[in-house]
Amino acid sequence: MLEAAHGLLAACGLAVADIEGIVVGVGPGGFTGLRIGLATALGLGQALRVPVTGASSLEALALGIADGAPAGTLVAPVLDARRRELFAAAYRVREGGLDEVVAPVAIAPADLAAALRAHGTPVLVGGDGLAAAGGVFDAAPFTSPPPGSPRHRVGAAALARRVAQGGGVPARPVYARLPDAEVNRRAALAAAGS
Repeated sequence: MLEAAHGLLAACGLAVADIEGIVVGVGPGGFTGLRIGLATALGLGQALRVPVTGASSLEALALGIADGAPAGTLVAPVLDARRRELFAAAYRVREGGLDEVVAPVAIAPADLAAALRAHGTPVLVGGDGLAAAGGVFDAAPFTSPPPGSPRHRVGAAALARRVAQGGGVPARPVYARLPDAEVNRRAALAAAGS
């Protein structure tokens, strides 16, 4: 990963000394992936003596999904959270940005669909969670960018844009649910106590 970062800098005609700050996605996401990403970003920030700023992965994804959508559109980014759940949120498009309507959460696809329908407006849904949603977003009031569209992926540029728009957050992980190890530990304790 860091070798690729060096290659990217070189391709842009930049050196490591040109880095003025680091932006890192804070999730929600899986426990291990978030920890590795954040630890790497914080370590680089400390070594380079530059600030490290977090950005919500769901907000960054929502910015891509909402690209070109008119003000007032409800946008729901969804990521596959495994365990038959999605990491999701909902944002209302406004001139120059997004307003959070549903905070990031780990939720069953059908429950998310019901919560979004309650807003009574068409919803633009996107992200890799669509494949895991079992078709619950295949009909009105839901629409999606075309399959394979880059609007379904969180990009580094979207994270940086979110921070530039004032959406930076502390570089701390947002898990939205317990890690698998903790779920398994609690299940084992409950089984032992019964």
